Amino acid sequence: MQKPRRRRRLQLHLLSLVLTAACATAPPPRPAPTPAAISAPVSAAEPPPTPALAPVTGTAETPPASPAPSLPAEASASPPPTLDLPKGTRVLQVGDSFADALGVDLGKLLKGAGLRTSLETKTPSYIGDWAFGDVLRKAISNYNPDLVLITLGANEVEIPVPTQRVGPVQHLVKSLGDRPCVWVLPPLWKQDTGVMQVIKDNAKPCQVLDSSLLVPSLPRGPDHIHPSKEGRLIWATAVFDWLKQARDPEGPRPWSLRGGPS
Repeated sequence: MQKPRRRRRLQLHLLSLVLTAACATAPPPRPAPTPAAISAPVSAAEPPPTPALAPVTGTAETPPASPAPSLPAEASASPPPTLDLPKGTRVLQVGDSFADALGVDLGKLLKGAGLRTSLETKTPSYIGDWAFGDVLRKAISNYNPDLVLITLGANEVEIPVPTQRVGPVQHLVKSLGDRPCVWVLPPLWKQDTGVMQVIKDNAKPCQVLDSSLLVPSLPRGPDHIHPSKEGRLIWATAVFDWLKQARDPEGPRPWSLRGGPS
């Protein structure tokens, strides 16, 4: 009876040793996953996405230049000065046959621009006639012009001593007072003896317009002296345009002229 019991105890002891060894070599239990790990699994086979880079249009050494700001049309250029003539003002034209050749068509252009015009001519006539006679004085008194245009000198292109006209030119201009004036030299058909230069030198404060430079190739009539019908319109149009350019719209008077009397 003792041998079976001893064998039984030996088997139980061996079984206990086997279980102890098995527990010592087993791996530790894995911890339970957290809720965050369950809701957002990450696959080791898929790397996280790389953030997109903005396109580069230049290098680090030379960054791309910014375009220059464009200016509005009204700021890119100053508005041109107005060339409108002062409506309602009166222009008086006086002189010889060349004044008549100019004055008719020029008067039409001035009236078309809203101005009043008067034309006083005498054929033939000379600078002294207008400087010391009564015609100019009466015309100034009757019309009270804002601008006076003088066309004289054509009948004196051949005088041997042109300096004889210094006194008459100065006296004529002085008789106009301080009103704006322009001495329109006739377009020469031949070389003068110097009277045109005498007028230029002594007509101040009037401005002097040299028609020989303004319309150098003017068509002439049958006498080869006075302008033809076509030439008269060409001359009148050129003088009209010159007046628009010469007038100072910011001057103290309606017909203040650039460089002329104020």
